[in-house]
Amino acid sequence: MKAWERFLAALRKEFPALAGNESLLGLRVVRFDAGNLYLEAKSPVEMVWFEEHIRPVLKNNLFNENHRPVRVHVSTPSTQKQTPTTTTSVPVSFSPSPLDPHLTLSEFVTSPQNEVASKLIHDWVKSGKCPFNPLFLFGPKFSGKTHLLTAIAQNLKSRVFYITADMFTEHVVQAIRQGHMHEFRAVYRDIDVLPVDDVHRLGGRAATQEEFFHTFNTLHTLGKQIVLSSPVAPSKLEEIEPRLVSRFEWGVVLSIENIESEILLRKKAATWNVVLTPELCTFLAKEFPSNPVLALQALVLRAPKHEALSVVAAQTLLKDLLAKQAENALTPEKVVKNLSSHFGITPEDVTGKSQMREFALPRQIAMYLCRKKLEMPFQAIGKFFGRDHSTVMASVKQIEKAIEEKQTKVLEAMEHSSK
Repeated sequence: MKAWERFLAALRKEFPALAGNESLLGLRVVRFDAGNLYLEAKSPVEMVWFEEHIRPVLKNNLFNENHRPVRVHVSTPSTQKQTPTTTTSVPVSFSPSPLDPHLTLSEFVTSPQNEVASKLIHDWVKSGKCPFNPLFLFGPKFSGKTHLLTAIAQNLKSRVFYITADMFTEHVVQAIRQGHMHEFRAVYRDIDVLPVDDVHRLGGRAATQEEFFHTFNTLHTLGKQIVLSSPVAPSKLEEIEPRLVSRFEWGVVLSIENIESEILLRKKAATWNVVLTPELCTFLAKEFPSNPVLALQALVLRAPKHEALSVVAAQTLLKDLLAKQAENALTPEKVVKNLSSHFGITPEDVTGKSQMREFALPRQIAMYLCRKKLEMPFQAIGKFFGRDHSTVMASVKQIEKAIEEKQTKVLEAMEHSSK
């Protein structure tokens, strides 16, 4: 079928990484008519791969000889020869994501940045009924989204199935691969509350989104509660089907923001009856910016009770954690390594000369992080990447615009690469 062959050729040209993975495109053409192409995958795994990676690219890219769009249908062999065996099948299990026992409502610090969401969830737990369905929480990393979703799962007395979007995807793939879609659907329909953390990570996963769409519809129709979290509002989600975005906005969308580290530390210290001097508070916030509360907790466990600790004493007690912080300190090389890992390319691709989009975006993000996180001069960044300082300035502005627009792809890459 010429249209399919042309599409494959264009796909290989646009995505060179597929060149070494030709087997993934080894779908057999079963039948073709004027507007439909029927393909057969060798296995359920290959079919899932097609739905996740190839299906999104097919849109507006596959046409017949009359320039009309072609619909593609993929299936696995309907009948397979099986040899009787005496082995028993491995039992299938779809379990919720593990819960951190420390993430309870009593441990959640309420502030003006999260007051509305916090009150709504406290009232819900107390009354047993949430007035909005779904409840969608969005905000940056460390703003408390996971804490609130976990607290819901641990405080409600109804049947709650807390799950991350990545785990939901694993369950879908497992169900398709092992032929257990009936069991999968039975588990996800027989619950009262479904909290889904990091729902933005469903982006680009066509098969997973299809199943999540039906799961959402079934639960909502049955009056079951759905709670979702994401770094951005539904309208800003990338590569999420419009029909899902629309449903995410059916209930209420609430924004929660990060609490300033020193405010968070003071509130935690008061909760734990710990004497925290202003100097020590500033020290913890500065030395442990990603998780100052964890450092405070370690200090409380290691320090003599009922003593007001000095910064010098804290440095001694937290010597190992400070050393680990220094070891994990961000460098230009680490930024590039993290980004190349996140995007599935090599560090040389990030620092190289190629202007291909799949390399250019990681390079721009790397330059931005070197400027904003490491506070490197434009000239120094340009020297590291082999570019003129004006190119670096333009890249930084480009990423600033992407951040302002809350582009999920950029935000996720930055989160992964600035650790």
